[in-house]
Amino acid sequence: MTAAKLLFAAALLAISILAFIPSYDPLPKLASFSDILNHFAAFFTLYMLHLFSYPALSWRLRSAVLLAYGLLIEIVQAFLPNRYASLSDLAVDAAAVAAAVLLHRIACRFRTRCA
Repeated sequence: MTAAKLLFAAALLAISILAFIPSYDPLPKLASFSDILNHFAAFFTLYMLHLFSYPALSWRLRSAVLLAYGLLIEIVQAFLPNRYASLSDLAVDAAAVAAAVLLHRIACRFRTRCA
C-alpha cells in the first residue's frame, strides 16, 4: 500500500469516526460556521488524497464517490442521537469537491504531465 493510500484510508477513518460519534457539545451560534469549515476541509482533503491515491480515475467518478460518501454521512446522522442530517452540509461537501477539482485543473495547466 502506498503512502498516499494509507493517508487516504486514515483520513477516511478519522472523518467517519468524527461524523458518526454522538455530539455532546453543541456549538454556540457564533461558532456554527466551524461546521462549514470542517466539512469543507474534510472533503477537500479527501479529494486530494484520493487523487494521489488513485490518479487513473476520472474527476467525475472521484467526485461522485466522495459525494455519495457525504450523502451516506448525512443519512446515518439522521438516525444518530444528538445528530441530524443537513442538506447544507452536503452542499458544502459538493463545494469542497468542486474547489478541489478546479484547483487540480488549474495546476494541470502549469504541468506537462498531470493525473
